[in-house]
Amino acid sequence: MAKKIKPSLKDYLKTGKRVMAESELKPMTAARSSAFLDLLAPSDLKMWETMLGAGTTVQLLPFNAVSIKEDFRTMDGDRFTCYTLAKKGENLCPVRTDSQIHDSLVLLLKWDETGVLTVYDPSV
Repeated sequence: MAKKIKPSLKDYLKTGKRVMAESELKPMTAARSSAFLDLLAPSDLKMWETMLGAGTTVQLLPFNAVSIKEDFRTMDGDRFTCYTLAKKGENLCPVRTDSQIHDSLVLLLKWDETGVLTVYDPSV
């Protein structure tokens, strides 16, 4: 099992923000991060901005429906959660079956309970 990344809670009551050690952060570029956030619906945007601000590690990978379906079939459902985005500005939809993963998606998110977000983007 992967080690959970634990943020520092120093000054949390004052600022409301958890801080990650610099060595643990591996964020995508600012341009890519804002482009990903621009695709989300306002309700999803608020949640993901908070999560990214809390020190989530973001990985950007190319979208390949066949390999993602295989990964979905074998992943631990208690540890990972996947979300699809069909069109820009729509709400994210949790993935329950591999048939929901197809080439016409705008992107797919894979959330790991350890604080790692994998963004599968067809434009990569």
